[in-house]
Amino acid sequence: MKIRPAELRDRRRIHEILVATARFTEDEVRSAMDLVDSAQEHPEKGEYIVHVLEDPDSGPKKLVQGYVCYGPTPHTDGVFDLYWIAVDPKQQGQGIGQLLLRFVENEVRRQRGRMLLIETSSKESYTPTLRFYERSGYDEISRIKDFYRIEDDKVVYCKKLTPS
Repeated sequence: MKIRPAELRDRRRIHEILVATARFTEDEVRSAMDLVDSAQEHPEKGEYIVHVLEDPDSGPKKLVQGYVCYGPTPHTDGVFDLYWIAVDPKQQGQGIGQLLLRFVENEVRRQRGRMLLIETSSKESYTPTLRFYERSGYDEISRIKDFYRIEDDKVVYCKKLTPS
């Protein structure tokens, strides 16, 4: 498996993965794709950084199996946000999400980051996602009740990163 910066040719596959997870609304998918587009159109800004994980054994096209989008939190010293992470549902449970998350943590450390934040939803379909973050060493540091909609809280996870 290889993690590399996303390219324009990956856009359609990233969209396919987001839709295939069946966890995101159309509006959320559109929002995720806006960040992918922004990263491609304005890489010099460094606001959004997008990488994909491709499986070299998936044939000549090296099929993208997952992606991640993160970036520095504006007006902070060493704090980064993980905006999106998604893995093709056919490949979930094989450690791809863990590889992508560890990659981001290492990149944040490399950029002298000290903290990685993740904002997510509490809706029932996100239960496996919440467990994934907790198993990965993230602590829930905040919860805003009914933030997205009634009975759908905004949950914020944090991991303090030590220099590598």
